[in-house]
Amino acid sequence: MRKIFIPAMLALLLFTAGCDNPSGEEPPAPPPDKPAQIEKLEGKPEQKPEARNNNPEKENSKTQPEKKSSAIDNPAKESMQVKVYYPDDSGMKLVEVEREIFIDDTTDKYTAALETLLEDPAEENLTKIFPKNAAIRSVTVSNGLAVVDLDGGFLKNFVGGSTGEEFLVGSVVDTLTNFPEVKRVKFLVDGQEVETLSGHMDLSTPLERMSDLTQ
Repeated sequence: MRKIFIPAMLALLLFTAGCDNPSGEEPPAPPPDKPAQIEKLEGKPEQKPEARNNNPEKENSKTQPEKKSSAIDNPAKESMQVKVYYPDDSGMKLVEVEREIFIDDTTDKYTAALETLLEDPAEENLTKIFPKNAAIRSVTVSNGLAVVDLDGGFLKNFVGGSTGEEFLVGSVVDTLTNFPEVKRVKFLVDGQEVETLSGHMDLSTPLERMSDLTQ
């Protein structure tokens, strides 16, 4: 009886296993993770890639502070102190004052020094003698001679008398002869030689330093 019972139990177990997996195949693998497209459809927010900077120079220009140019940033520009001469407001003499000028490849020290005389002096006891709407075209120095080329505004707009003309000429001559390499000064107007500015001083020949005006 026991011999018959054991085979029967084995058959029952085999029958039960066959019912759980009738095809005899292995159970399917678990489904893979959902693709990104399905997650997007199901409402998951899409992660956008960071914007790439296609113009790094433009981006740097926004982040870097703007630099302002100055004489210090430009090594080709040089400053120096010079002595120039203005008439005093009583019309008695020329007064020496110190000015800072800037020179570079386009402006020489002689022209820069004379151009300060076109400005109104900051000193209360001094006055500007140069006429309005006048300009200095150029100054050239060679062999101790400075040739000053004034524009036509000096002849057209100068209204001073003999003292005014003497102070105007003297301020130019004494300012330039403060440079040790300049001994005499010659005047031109619009590139042409002139005999005088307003009929009082002879400018046909070069002039030496006019020290008597500063006494």
